[in-house]
Amino acid sequence: MKKFLFTLLLGSVFSMAQAQISAKLMRYVDVSETQISFVYGGDIWLVDKNGGTAIQLTNSAGEESYPKFSPDGKEVAFTASYNGNPDIYVMSVNGGVPVRLTYGSHFDRMVDWHPDGNRILFASRRETGIPSGRVNQLFYINKAGGLPTRLPVPYGEIASFSADGSKMAYITKITETYPFKRYRGGLTSDVILFDFSENKATNITENMANDGKPTWVGDKIYFLSDRGPQMRLNIWRYDLSSKSIEQVTKFTDFDITYLSGSMNELVFEV
Repeated sequence: MKKFLFTLLLGSVFSMAQAQISAKLMRYVDVSETQISFVYGGDIWLVDKNGGTAIQLTNSAGEESYPKFSPDGKEVAFTASYNGNPDIYVMSVNGGVPVRLTYGSHFDRMVDWHPDGNRILFASRRETGIPSGRVNQLFYINKAGGLPTRLPVPYGEIASFSADGSKMAYITKITETYPFKRYRGGLTSDVILFDFSENKATNITENMANDGKPTWVGDKIYFLSDRGPQMRLNIWRYDLSSKSIEQVTKFTDFDITYLSGSMNELVFEV
């Protein structure tokens, strides 16, 4: 059975370490084999999964967001606004100077690491050619820098790779965090499975509910959905072998607001 980490527990640890600070403002959690990362006050913090004092990794006037651990847990890639524009940066979990990877004039949002540990996936509007600029596309960039390469999908927002990198689960719209709840309409999102070898996309959650935050763990794809009877955002699981979908968490009072994971664990905010 896969393990689940509740950031509610992390909040208790952080509150004890910094009694004057409310850890309820934690955002954008992620997990590696040994640590949990999160954003508080616009900076990235790390804490051991077994508990302890949270360590501030970044400290700048700019705001960091969407931190994601590398597959080996030694680096963190994230979005940061250091020069008036959100770009992708990477740095060691031991600290140091962040290395800037993208230089576009659009918002570059960190999405995920490729399982090879060398490429970083991010979302950007840099090539859409749409005046309103409301459609993101997915790009690779090497962690050492260079020119971005667009993925062979029309557009995308959030994604997660299979362990071998041959497939990707992604969404094209972010509706699970809309300010209005229980939305049912033409803008709801679905989880799409893309096979790179066949260049084929398959909608695996086709319905009128909000499905988002896909996270690939083992041979299962986990995602948030409000398809349940209470219409609360909970974690659901898609089995690639049986193509069946089942509910994992059953919160009835509050939505799960964020979901992320490593190759064998999930972490989420509730």
